[in-house]
Amino acid sequence: MNEMMRLARDEIVNPEIRDELIVKEARVIPVLFHEQRETIMKLLIDGQRNIIDLSKVTKMNPGTIKRHVDLLVQHGLATLSTIDTNEYGIKLKYYRATARKFTFSFSWP
Repeated sequence: MNEMMRLARDEIVNPEIRDELIVKEARVIPVLFHEQRETIMKLLIDGQRNIIDLSKVTKMNPGTIKRHVDLLVQHGLATLSTIDTNEYGIKLKYYRATARKFTFSFSWP
């Protein structure tokens, strides 16, 4: 049986995804252009994933993934999309990118 079929859909938190997000704040650049976060973002652009899914694909520690995802969410690059409950009653939070494409546009100083 497919794992998703065993999950109870509890809550759809943020179902919409933009085609493009224009980032105008220079402070967001180092957040996104970090090797591990780039990998995570590419996966979140492809579709929603939870921390365990991301950990399995990237071979990173779930705590490390969570720290990176929290930073991406804090800067508006990713968002919590769905909360599910598995067959054991454990809540699984799924994240995804806030847009399919990110464009940077800013001036400095």
